[in-house]
Amino acid sequence: MECKESRGQIVLPVLYKVKPKDVKHMLGKFGEAFKSGMHRFKEDVKQQGPEALREALTLRVYESEVFASGHEGELVNELVETILRQQQYDLQPHLPLNLVAIEDRVAKVMELMDLACPNTRIIGIWGMGGIGKTTLAMIIYKKLFDKFHYHSSLKDIRETIKMEGIKHVQSLLISDITKSPPHSVHNSDIGIAMIRLSCENKNVLILLDDVGHQDDLNKLIGGCNFGLGSRIIITCRDKAVLKSEYERYELNILNPNDSLILFSRCAFEREQPPKDLATLSSDIVATTGGLPLALVVVGSLLKGEKDQMIWEERLEKLRMVPHEDVREKLKISYDTLSHAEKEIFLDIACFFIGTDKRIATYFWADLKFFPRTELQKLISRSLIKIDYENRLRMHDQLRDLGRIIACPVEKKPWKWSRLWDEEAMKVLQRKFLHVKDVDFDGDFERSLAELRWLKCERCRDSFEATNMERLKVLNLSWCSKLKSNPNLSAFENLELLILKGCANLKEIDPSIQYAKRLLILNLSYCESLEMLPEQLGELENLEELVVDDTRIKEIPSCIGSLKKLKRLSARIKELPESIGKLNKLEILDIYGSEIERIPSSIGKLQSLQKLEASCSNLKGQIIFDKGGLSSLKTLALCQTKISGLPENLDQLSSLEQLDLFECEELESLPKPPCSLLSLWLTCRSNELPSLSHLNHLQDLWLYGCGSLQSIPSLSHLKRLQKLILWHCDSLQSIPSLSHRLQELNLWHCDSLQSIPSLSHSKRLQTLSLDRCDSLQSIPSLSHLKHLQTLGLCDCKSLQEIPELPSCIRELYVSGFPKLETLPNLSDLEFLSVLSLMGYEGLKKLDGLEALKSLRKLNLWKLFIPSTEPGLSNLDGFDEQPDDLRAIEGLEKLESLEEVNIRGREHIQVLDLSKSEHLKELIVTDCKSLVEIRCPSKFLQRFARSGCESLKKLPDFFIEES
Repeated sequence: MECKESRGQIVLPVLYKVKPKDVKHMLGKFGEAFKSGMHRFKEDVKQQGPEALREALTLRVYESEVFASGHEGELVNELVETILRQQQYDLQPHLPLNLVAIEDRVAKVMELMDLACPNTRIIGIWGMGGIGKTTLAMIIYKKLFDKFHYHSSLKDIRETIKMEGIKHVQSLLISDITKSPPHSVHNSDIGIAMIRLSCENKNVLILLDDVGHQDDLNKLIGGCNFGLGSRIIITCRDKAVLKSEYERYELNILNPNDSLILFSRCAFEREQPPKDLATLSSDIVATTGGLPLALVVVGSLLKGEKDQMIWEERLEKLRMVPHEDVREKLKISYDTLSHAEKEIFLDIACFFIGTDKRIATYFWADLKFFPRTELQKLISRSLIKIDYENRLRMHDQLRDLGRIIACPVEKKPWKWSRLWDEEAMKVLQRKFLHVKDVDFDGDFERSLAELRWLKCERCRDSFEATNMERLKVLNLSWCSKLKSNPNLSAFENLELLILKGCANLKEIDPSIQYAKRLLILNLSYCESLEMLPEQLGELENLEELVVDDTRIKEIPSCIGSLKKLKRLSARIKELPESIGKLNKLEILDIYGSEIERIPSSIGKLQSLQKLEASCSNLKGQIIFDKGGLSSLKTLALCQTKISGLPENLDQLSSLEQLDLFECEELESLPKPPCSLLSLWLTCRSNELPSLSHLNHLQDLWLYGCGSLQSIPSLSHLKRLQKLILWHCDSLQSIPSLSHRLQELNLWHCDSLQSIPSLSHSKRLQTLSLDRCDSLQSIPSLSHLKHLQTLGLCDCKSLQEIPELPSCIRELYVSGFPKLETLPNLSDLEFLSVLSLMGYEGLKKLDGLEALKSLRKLNLWKLFIPSTEPGLSNLDGFDEQPDDLRAIEGLEKLESLEEVNIRGREHIQVLDLSKSEHLKELIVTDCKSLVEIRCPSKFLQRFARSGCESLKKLPDFFIEES
């Protein structure tokens, strides 16, 4: 719980077959077990343990016997989904790097947001396509994301409605707000009713990007009674979409100076153009009308081009296009592409936005293109992007341009080169088809003879189509009624067969042997599939086989015949020895399998680059046959029961990452190869082999090496950036450190008495010393000019804290009950987070008033002078003082956002009268507390426990149940 308060640790209390009252009051079998086990711990832990449990009960608690009527699988799914949602902020799409003049725009929108206002505010950002509305809205959304308990970001709504319908968008919004999986919405009226119910009185942050019509807006947020302080952000091209009562912000074009900066960054990777191209650059910028998208595309088009004649030619073409015709300006870049590049661009615009790049390349390769080269060209021209999930993305202006080129208005549909909506079913001349909820049964020789790519989701019963001889890709994902795959004897050209999520698929039809050209077979999440047919060995061209999360227990020995297999991903109990025959295999992923041994024949795999074998049942000595694994880069064996590694480990000349985390049975580490970049290790040995030859090592993480007494020299590791030592209980000293070290993290190194001088580690950014009970001193830190985060927690033998460098931004110090003084804080001008916990003897905080950047303060068991002027800018405060005076300073804190008061029996009045921005208040075990004063109109969370005397609350308080 301390980590939750000081470092934002996610805490999800799960009561497994235990009642909340038993945990709170230490009753029943739980109470007996808890008390009987406490003799192993120190006195402070005995006291803090029950307090921490009671505090955890103030959070959302998951009771295993109550949640989902006791279905534990549903509980596990909910916990996973909750964690993923809480991590969503870090997984938001990366913003463009070439942002120009964005600060002023953000400031103006934030002014309209008016976070101090308790009412719901709806802000509409409008302007022409390509001007940066989505980018601006996403910056605002990311800025506010962690301030709201409920949030939803829906991008590209206009296109999504066109392709999936308004009901699909409603379903996504409901899912985000209720934090549950998406459910079908039967009609839009029911959808808006469900949205209103989901958002009722909830403090929400919603981003609705690229809304096309006001009617769509009404079906998403119309009539909603949002909670206090809610904020809705809308982007659209047409001002008429926004109602008059909304706050409106028109996003204008860039001025000439900012336009030139953006263009120069894209064309020259610098702020200004070179002198010989300065005039031409300014002239070209003038033709773009200050539109960011056009500046980026045209700048990327001219990147690396030094011939002034080419520049003049591009300028002339731009001047011929009307100023307001954005698409024609973008088309100039399209016109310079080769035939293959144009075709791929149009395919992405019409079909493949959001599609895995790797899968789409098979389609283009069949057309005799060179997709990897051509995709790279499109990326360099800023015409497409590849997101962090390796999916193809494109700006909506470029998408619309591509579709207009592919489907010109003046031509009839059968003369279009591509179709992607309902009109496709009327046209026979097509190569790509994506449908849902339909049956395929019969002869398609006349209608679909040219079809190359078919994606049929949720097919109603079976797939009995014939005469699709040219079909390359067949995707029947999530067809839950399928019990067997289609007869493939007539699909001789098939290259991709995707049956992912076909829950009732029980067998693979033997006709699969006739799909001789099959490259990818994906059977993941086929929950009823128990075995693979021997005919699988006939697929001589198969490159990828995925059988994750099925009932398949073993891979048949015929897999040794798949000479071209590059990737095998499976959750199984046994691998055959014949796997050693897969000379082309690059990735073997059996993570989470129930396998107990790895075939030694894996050692023969010359092309293997990644072996992921983190399996909890894996045990014994790992033995690899000699002569292979020369290409292996990643070897992951974490959380296994292995006792030994191959003695020839150092001969794996390409190995970069070795993961032996939580291998608690591992006896020792053989000499690692010199190519290693990252080493994560848990073992029983009291010493390590020499590491001085690891010239490329960047990360060294030793966890749970309880017998380890010393570490070999690290000073020769010139590239070591991160050293993390956790639970190395017997470690007594650390050798000299690398001068490139950026992070040093020591946790529960109980025997460690000192750490070496840090005078050479001038690049150190993070230093964390936690629960190192024997540590008596810390070397000087004042010379560490890049140190940003310093954590000193529960190092009980530490006598003093040295002078701190002024560059520190976050300081966490706790567990020093006898420490009376701290270094003067007045020089820490950049400090934004200060956490001081467990200082019963600390009398004074020198320099607190000088911390102008301080935004969050956690103080636990600490005296605070009531007149400290430096507290007025704080965002967060966590207080557990020893007497009444210590709480007096609360009324001074004007910018508080979080308050957590615990265990103060003598406090009678909690005065937060000036904390107008307070969002969260938790009070626990304040038995004498009778009154809370708080003017905050947009408090998001209030919880109390053990405050029996509390009688007077502000009228607007809504307690958590």
